[in-house]
Amino acid sequence: MGKWIKTNALIAPSQKLKLSIAICLSLGLLLLTKYYEFIREIFDDILHSIGVTYQLPYIEVIIPAGISFFTFQAITYLVWQNKNESSDIKQQITFVDVLLYLAFWPTLFAGPIFRAKAFFEQLYGPLVGAAIHVEKAMYFILLGLLQKMVLANWLSKSFVDDVFAYPAQQNLLTVSSGAWAYALQIFFDFSGYTLLVTGLGLLLGYQVPINFRQPYLANNLQEFWKRWHISLSSFIRDYIYIPLGGNKYSFTRTQVNIFIAMTLSGIWHGANLTFIYWGMLHALGVIFINVNNQYVRIKIPLGLAHFLTLVFICITWVFFRSDNLDNAINLFQQLTHVTGNFNVSHLLLILLSALFFIFSKRAEVIEQYCILQIQKWWGWRLCLVITTSIYLIIYAGPSGIPAFIYYRF
Repeated sequence: MGKWIKTNALIAPSQKLKLSIAICLSLGLLLLTKYYEFIREIFDDILHSIGVTYQLPYIEVIIPAGISFFTFQAITYLVWQNKNESSDIKQQITFVDVLLYLAFWPTLFAGPIFRAKAFFEQLYGPLVGAAIHVEKAMYFILLGLLQKMVLANWLSKSFVDDVFAYPAQQNLLTVSSGAWAYALQIFFDFSGYTLLVTGLGLLLGYQVPINFRQPYLANNLQEFWKRWHISLSSFIRDYIYIPLGGNKYSFTRTQVNIFIAMTLSGIWHGANLTFIYWGMLHALGVIFINVNNQYVRIKIPLGLAHFLTLVFICITWVFFRSDNLDNAINLFQQLTHVTGNFNVSHLLLILLSALFFIFSKRAEVIEQYCILQIQKWWGWRLCLVITTSIYLIIYAGPSGIPAFIYYRF
């Protein structure tokens, strides 16, 4: 498909038409497998409300693993091929290379989104297949295992699962602790996965895109989205927001573009109204900040801005995690029930939260220190440390194979 786009590249209208067709075909498969049932239910409800009994047919399809991520990666490949830039690498790419790119197993299931240009430059680079930055890879793998296997699992079992499974039985303490615990869980889960695949990628000679930069240190939503799921937010910016016009036109048009882009970001996560509300709320939050900066200009102290940003993020995570809108609304209603017993688990959650923010502010220093220690301990001492660490992680982790949150998307 990429080679087909490049034929008659000098004829701009023809090339743009081919690119549009190729992107529509890629998105068509995603829409059919992931969103058809959601669209069918909405369409049937509309027909039923006006007295029409016709129903769209059911379609049973097997959704390919990681379809959302490799669809977006396919789009980056098509757009890259469409660009009229001189590149020897483009001429070398074969069909097998494209299949390797789409099925690159470290990032296949839950990202990060590996853009085509960055991937193929490394594929045809001198280091492919040879391990690079081995000490950093070891640090990332151990830290990723700790975050995913131990911390995310403990938060899920201790706070999150019961709160969202039985919303009507909750109270102010359980809902607030459950929402914050989920904010930590989804970070540890997804960040842990990303660290793992980044480490594995380094051992294969690939530098996987950075996906997180301490997002919960953000003082506003714009900053949060520059730190959270960076590969997705930058994709939405480059392939949706900017093509819509970005901020090149009026202030109002810019806010409309933001709303469309962030709502589509919510829809990308799943065929459920909860994800749409999640995306819309973040869009409205960003627009609110822009309006304030443009017209009102109320300045909030950084500490308060950080706190309010975290509160807003936790509120929106409730929609993201809930199975449906009724459950999310039910959870918010339980905040009026000022009951609940503070126990040791809540004390541990506070301790974990404090350590989380302390370590987050010093993440780069800690990383450099650990990498230096790995270099110093190279040999039998390092083998002992790694073996012991992995054993403790397995011992503290869940039995069986843990689920990854972003596998759903």
